[in-house]
Amino acid sequence: MEMVTDISISWILIFIFVGFIAGYIDSIAGGGGMIQVPVLLYSGIPPIFVLATNKMAGMFGALMATIKYSSSKKVNWRVVSIAIIPCLLASYLGSSLVMYIPEYIIQWAILISIAIGMIALFKKSKHLKEENTELTNKNIVLATAPIGFYDGLLGPGTGTYLTISMKKFLHLDFLVSTASTKPLNFATNFGSVVAFFFAGKILWTVALPMALANIIGSYVGSHYAIKGGEGFIKKILVLVLVSMLFANILKMIF
Repeated sequence: MEMVTDISISWILIFIFVGFIAGYIDSIAGGGGMIQVPVLLYSGIPPIFVLATNKMAGMFGALMATIKYSSSKKVNWRVVSIAIIPCLLASYLGSSLVMYIPEYIIQWAILISIAIGMIALFKKSKHLKEENTELTNKNIVLATAPIGFYDGLLGPGTGTYLTISMKKFLHLDFLVSTASTKPLNFATNFGSVVAFFFAGKILWTVALPMALANIIGSYVGSHYAIKGGEGFIKKILVLVLVSMLFANILKMIF
């Protein structure tokens, strides 16, 4: 089994800061993994450990966001109750599969997913046509389970993709869509964590401080999300994504 050692205190402090920012942004607009994953990769941690560690940290951030949104009665629990088990199982399947994929493919796939996520963030701000669509069990599962599989396979941008899907295909209010992704994101992260835990791929010295930072960031972010202010955070997220995307491309080239 490959091992990872020599994580410096400086990198741990960077991970804590990044974990806070990721938890904050993820609770508002999704996409926290698109910040955490590039930074973890840039530190030199192998991609499979990056995916596992990111899931462990993100799981706790999603749990805190779920608690905050739920207390404000913004979560559509009917949608969540139908989608949560398919999403969890799909995520577990994705994480079980990704451990058999070569690392260089994972790294390139992560970079591509970040670019797609950036495009999705821009599209998310557009007003989508509202329709009176019945929330059937089939529609709910089709709108969420494939993204759960993606979350287990790669992960970055899952919260954003879930929000877009719920708004576009289930026609939920934007804030309700954002809130309802959090328990589903917790479930998909949990499914991945189970798979990665038994495979010994979680880097605990990084995952635990990042998880604590995610919790704090998510608490603060979800508080402001309920009041508004998504536009400013989206601009910050795009700037961070562009910077980290180029940094990782340069790292792979040189």
